[in-house]
Amino acid sequence: MKTVKYYIVGLIGLCSLTGCSDFLDRYPQDAMSDQSFFTSETDLEYYMNGLYNENIIRKQNAYRWNSLNNANDDVVGGSPADALMKHSTSGVASEKNDTWNNSYDYIRKANYFLANAHKVGNMSAVGKHFLGEGFYCRAAKYFDLLQTFGGVPYIDKVLNTESEELYKPRDSRQFVAERIIADLDSAVMYLQWKGEGKAKAGRINKEAALVLQTRVALYEGSWEYYHGRKGTKFQVSGQDGTTFLKKAVEAGEMLIQKHGGNLYKGSEENEYFEYFNQMDYSNIPGAFLYKCYSRSLAVIQTWCRSYAEGMGSLTKSAVDSYLMRDGKPAEISSVIFDPKLMNSLAENKDPRLAQTIWVPQKGRFYDYLPTIPNAYKTKYPGLIQNQQRNPCYSGYRIWKGVSFDAAEFDNGEVDDLIIRYEEGLLNFAEAKAILGTITQDDLNKSVNYIRARVGMPGMNLSEINSWNIAYKKQEGYDTGAPNIVNEIRRERRVELMLEGFRLTDIKRWAMFDDVFNGWKPVGAYAQEYLDYWNDAEKVLADGFDWKKPEEVILTQGNNFDVIDGWINPLYKNADFKANSGRGYYIDPDRDYLSSIPRSEILLYKEKAGVTLEQNPGWY
Repeated sequence: MKTVKYYIVGLIGLCSLTGCSDFLDRYPQDAMSDQSFFTSETDLEYYMNGLYNENIIRKQNAYRWNSLNNANDDVVGGSPADALMKHSTSGVASEKNDTWNNSYDYIRKANYFLANAHKVGNMSAVGKHFLGEGFYCRAAKYFDLLQTFGGVPYIDKVLNTESEELYKPRDSRQFVAERIIADLDSAVMYLQWKGEGKAKAGRINKEAALVLQTRVALYEGSWEYYHGRKGTKFQVSGQDGTTFLKKAVEAGEMLIQKHGGNLYKGSEENEYFEYFNQMDYSNIPGAFLYKCYSRSLAVIQTWCRSYAEGMGSLTKSAVDSYLMRDGKPAEISSVIFDPKLMNSLAENKDPRLAQTIWVPQKGRFYDYLPTIPNAYKTKYPGLIQNQQRNPCYSGYRIWKGVSFDAAEFDNGEVDDLIIRYEEGLLNFAEAKAILGTITQDDLNKSVNYIRARVGMPGMNLSEINSWNIAYKKQEGYDTGAPNIVNEIRRERRVELMLEGFRLTDIKRWAMFDDVFNGWKPVGAYAQEYLDYWNDAEKVLADGFDWKKPEEVILTQGNNFDVIDGWINPLYKNADFKANSGRGYYIDPDRDYLSSIPRSEILLYKEKAGVTLEQNPGWY
């Protein structure tokens, strides 16, 4: 039985961290009286518990990685991603946007807390910790707005119905980013380190705030740098990102000074894999913010069902991004391998690949979870519906995050790791690379800590910059940058695979159109799957009993298609036909940012005569 201590005082318990606090139902967060609340540090804790909902401690759906990867070049499903199919999008702005409305509702609650917390009086380290949580939460929500819309009206005080700021025009994206950084400075100042005082059991801590600060600073710094260099409609006039990039370095250095090379390492051949299967991250190095799950408290997740049933698939683009085991790209590596065979990929590429996708040499999924009724008895995932209940459309089935505990199938207690040290190290390294100040020592104390965990050779700065490599824009690389910039991008993609960063990275690099326009995702080598699924003897020998062998045959042009020999997961859509399809398309002058809701623009104009400026390309 999993043992978790949540360190939550009073009536609300863990449920408050998942948005089910009856305490806050009785005391509305923005309607509390001085007599009833903010009289003790315990009141601060109670209030902050109410802000620990999916806005900060995300609520994952049944398919763990899906909500984080609904539109990028790492993952493909059975239909095109709507966010990347803008061939016929007119540019008419949306009437409403939940991110806009929900974010400001949340910010109002955070502002109320920060405006009233001082009433407690002289605070101990515990009280200050909760104050730090308040600054963190406001910063995190404004960062959501920044990524979605760019500059937005920045409000940091409690408003009433007569406040002029109710219809405040948009502030610049640079100003909003500066305020986010300032809030995170306050959060870092007040928060306790992980494991100290109240910074336990899934609560926000100083480390999480520092990682978030590296994330925000790298995001805005690189946005200013790359969009300015490319001259896009989203550039920030007069800014080159230097100030923000230096802040990312500063926050990263604080993390490194505290934690050095103390990273979690799983058992042999599972060093990376086991990181994402923990039922209690409280003592796991590098796990800074996570959501706790517990059957005893009826707070469970069901994403392990999705793995048993075979959902999720990587693209060939993602698989190709992994280096060979000698630490070099395939085109210059001395490692001999067959890119058409999945076992050869697993044996000869970065060990994280075989710990991220399923490969035939693992055997059958059923051998890992024989008590699960829907665990498949084949060495290859099904590509079509009648081969397995839920097909793996590309053939590269996701393995990262699978739990071997049968009890996890419907009542999961594996915690959700949200912020981890490795991201902070990669943010630090990338910021220094963009600034042009990265050294071998910087690599040794960041990227090379990460690589050492799985036995990959460390990055050698002078060697990497001497490589004769033809980097491609459609893979998200900067063809005009030093090699080290691109290799850190590669390392980021591999280490953070499926964790929700890829699309944001592509946008801040000003490469949204370069990567996706005309792109058609493909999967594994088709012949390997034909040789397996069209051989009745092989599938029956593995114990396949879902259908009759003749019912699962793959027939090109019928239930199966290829592009240049590789599986075409989206063949049913005319835009992804091998020779005639247009592939994905986004408008580079519009689709980097969402539209400001028309209802808000109209409201501003009618109520206050204020123009709420629309984003480029929308009307």
